Amino acid sequence: TCALAYSSGLPDSVQNSIGVLTKLGIDLQESRSTEACVQETITLLTTRTDEEILNTRQMADPIMIMAMKFLTKLEFGMTQTKPRSVLFVTQKIIELSLAKGMSPMSPIGFVYFGSFISKRGHLSSGYRYVELALSLLDKVGA
Repeated sequence: TCALAYSSGLPDSVQNSIGVLTKLGIDLQESRSTEACVQETITLLTTRTDEEILNTRQMADPIMIMAMKFLTKLEFGMTQTKPRSVLFVTQKIIELSLAKGMSPMSPIGFVYFGSFISKRGHLSSGYRYVELALSLLDKVGA
Protein backbone atom coordinates (compact mmCIF):
# COMPACT_ATOMS: atom_id res chain seq x y z
CA THR A 1 0.00 0.00 0.00
CA CYS A 2 2.81 2.45 0.86
CA ALA A 3 4.60 1.70 -2.41
CA LEU A 4 1.42 2.45 -4.34
CA ALA A 5 0.94 5.69 -2.42
CA TYR A 6 4.32 7.00 -3.55
CA SER A 7 3.90 5.94 -7.16
CA SER A 8 1.21 6.99 -9.56
CA GLY A 9 -1.09 4.47 -7.90
CA LEU A 10 -2.49 6.66 -5.13
CA PRO A 11 -6.14 5.87 -5.99
CA ASP A 12 -5.29 2.15 -5.89
CA SER A 13 -3.52 2.65 -2.58
CA VAL A 14 -6.63 4.30 -1.13
CA GLN A 15 -8.85 1.45 -2.35
CA ASN A 16 -6.43 -1.18 -1.00
CA SER A 17 -6.36 0.55 2.39
CA ILE A 18 -10.15 0.66 2.52
CA GLY A 19 -10.16 -3.07 1.69
CA VAL A 20 -7.72 -3.85 4.51
CA LEU A 21 -9.77 -1.78 6.96
CA THR A 22 -12.92 -3.62 5.92
CA LYS A 23 -11.17 -6.94 6.64
CA LEU A 24 -10.24 -5.56 10.07
CA GLY A 25 -13.92 -4.75 10.73
CA ILE A 26 -13.60 -0.99 10.21
CA ASP A 27 -16.43 0.64 8.22
CA LEU A 28 -16.04 4.30 7.27
CA GLN A 29 -19.78 4.70 6.63
CA GLU A 30 -19.21 7.11 3.74
CA SER A 31 -22.87 6.97 2.75
CA ARG A 32 -23.73 9.52 5.44
CA SER A 33 -23.73 13.24 4.78
CA THR A 34 -20.71 15.30 5.75
CA GLU A 35 -22.91 17.33 8.09
CA ALA A 36 -24.12 14.19 9.89
CA CYS A 37 -20.51 13.07 10.29
CA VAL A 38 -19.51 16.47 11.73
CA GLN A 39 -22.40 16.45 14.18
CA GLU A 40 -21.70 12.86 15.28
CA THR A 41 -18.05 13.72 15.87
CA ILE A 42 -18.91 16.87 17.84
CA THR A 43 -21.37 14.86 19.95
CA LEU A 44 -18.73 12.19 20.54
CA LEU A 45 -16.22 14.80 21.68
CA THR A 46 -18.54 16.95 23.79
CA THR A 47 -19.52 14.01 25.99
CA ARG A 48 -15.97 14.08 27.42
CA THR A 49 -13.85 16.80 28.93
CA ASP A 50 -10.39 17.49 27.56
CA GLU A 51 -8.99 15.97 30.74
CA GLU A 52 -10.97 12.76 30.20
CA ILE A 53 -9.75 12.57 26.61
CA LEU A 54 -6.16 13.13 27.69
CA ASN A 55 -6.50 10.40 30.33
CA THR A 56 -7.98 7.83 27.96
CA ARG A 57 -6.05 4.59 28.28
CA GLN A 58 -3.39 3.56 25.76
CA MET A 59 -4.50 1.37 22.86
CA ALA A 60 -3.24 -2.18 23.40
CA ASP A 61 -5.02 -4.26 20.74
CA PRO A 62 -2.50 -4.91 17.93
CA ILE A 63 -5.29 -5.15 15.33
CA MET A 64 -6.64 -1.73 16.32
CA ILE A 65 -3.13 -0.28 16.30
CA MET A 66 -2.71 -1.61 12.75
CA ALA A 67 -6.09 -0.17 11.79
CA MET A 68 -5.05 3.23 13.16
CA LYS A 69 -1.88 3.14 11.05
CA PHE A 70 -3.93 2.41 7.94
CA LEU A 71 -6.43 5.12 8.82
CA THR A 72 -3.77 7.81 9.23
CA LYS A 73 -2.10 6.88 5.94
CA LEU A 74 -5.52 6.73 4.30
CA GLU A 75 -6.35 10.20 5.57
CA PHE A 76 -3.38 11.64 3.70
CA GLY A 77 -4.14 9.68 0.53
CA MET A 78 -7.78 10.68 0.54
CA THR A 79 -6.80 14.33 0.90
CA GLN A 80 -5.35 13.97 -2.59
CA THR A 81 -7.89 11.65 -4.22
CA LYS A 82 -11.20 11.77 -2.31
CA PRO A 83 -11.20 14.96 -0.20
CA ARG A 84 -14.91 14.61 0.64
CA SER A 85 -14.15 11.30 2.41
CA VAL A 86 -11.36 12.57 4.67
CA LEU A 87 -13.81 13.56 7.40
CA PHE A 88 -15.14 9.98 7.63
CA VAL A 89 -11.60 8.72 8.23
CA THR A 90 -11.02 11.49 10.78
CA GLN A 91 -14.15 10.53 12.67
CA LYS A 92 -13.14 6.86 12.71
CA ILE A 93 -9.70 7.75 14.15
CA ILE A 94 -11.34 9.78 16.91
CA GLU A 95 -14.02 7.16 17.55
CA LEU A 96 -11.51 4.30 17.84
CA SER A 97 -9.20 6.41 20.01
CA LEU A 98 -11.96 7.13 22.49
CA ALA A 99 -13.37 3.60 22.46
CA LYS A 100 -10.23 1.47 22.19
CA GLY A 101 -7.56 3.76 23.61
CA MET A 102 -5.11 6.37 22.39
CA SER A 103 -2.30 5.45 20.04
CA PRO A 104 0.56 7.52 18.64
CA MET A 105 -1.67 8.06 15.58
CA SER A 106 -4.62 9.45 17.55
CA PRO A 107 -3.46 13.10 17.54
CA ILE A 108 -3.65 13.12 13.74
CA GLY A 109 -7.43 12.66 13.86
CA PHE A 110 -7.84 15.52 16.31
CA VAL A 111 -5.68 17.83 14.16
CA TYR A 112 -7.62 17.02 11.01
CA PHE A 113 -10.93 17.56 12.80
CA GLY A 114 -9.76 20.86 14.31
CA SER A 115 -8.61 22.03 10.91
CA PHE A 116 -11.86 20.95 9.26
CA ILE A 117 -14.17 22.75 11.66
CA SER A 118 -11.92 25.84 11.66
CA LYS A 119 -12.36 26.03 7.89
CA ARG A 120 -16.11 26.03 8.53
CA GLY A 121 -15.80 29.11 10.75
CA HIS A 122 -15.61 27.47 14.18
CA LEU A 123 -12.16 28.80 15.03
CA SER A 124 -12.27 28.45 18.80
CA SER A 125 -13.44 24.82 18.61
CA GLY A 126 -10.91 24.05 15.91
CA TYR A 127 -8.15 25.57 17.99
CA ARG A 128 -9.28 23.52 20.99
CA TYR A 129 -8.93 20.24 19.09
CA VAL A 130 -5.53 21.16 17.68
CA GLU A 131 -4.34 22.06 21.18
CA LEU A 132 -5.77 18.78 22.43
CA ALA A 133 -3.84 16.96 19.69
CA LEU A 134 -0.61 18.64 20.82
CA SER A 135 -1.26 17.57 24.41
CA LEU A 136 -2.04 14.03 23.24
CA LEU A 137 1.16 13.98 21.22
CA ASP A 138 3.11 14.77 24.38
CA LYS A 139 1.25 12.02 26.21
CA VAL A 140 1.24 9.15 23.68
CA GLY A 141 4.25 10.08 21.59
CA ALA A 142 4.58 9.57 17.89
